[in-house]
Amino acid sequence: MDKGFFHWFPKVQFWRYVVVGGGGTLWDIGWYGFLRYVGLAHWPSLALSFGSGVILGFLFSRWWVFQQSGNLPAQLLRFLAVIAFMYLLNGLIMAGLYKVIGGWKLQGWIVRGFSAALTFPLSYLLHRRISFA
Repeated sequence: MDKGFFHWFPKVQFWRYVVVGGGGTLWDIGWYGFLRYVGLAHWPSLALSFGSGVILGFLFSRWWVFQQSGNLPAQLLRFLAVIAFMYLLNGLIMAGLYKVIGGWKLQGWIVRGFSAALTFPLSYLLHRRISFA
């Protein structure tokens, strides 16, 4: 019997992922902004904000969203592989969007937000099926 597309998105688990992913995104943006405000350069700020967001995302996804125990090193390796793929995919989508909407004053926020929203379901599915399978 075909369960349809939405059987891949268990309600409680998916909404927990929304909370963790949204919180991680807000953490990343906030931490990056603070580090830049206090004078740290772009790349070190980005490394610290993104890196800490990835660590928090892994821990909360493992513990609360997917409720996994087991082989932590293997899960972390798979998680980082999914993160790397999603980072590349987001970057490619953003590069294309910059070409399409270039010149808008708020294009960075629009491009980043649209790309994140567009790739969010795929990110959830890959973490569910690969990182924490």
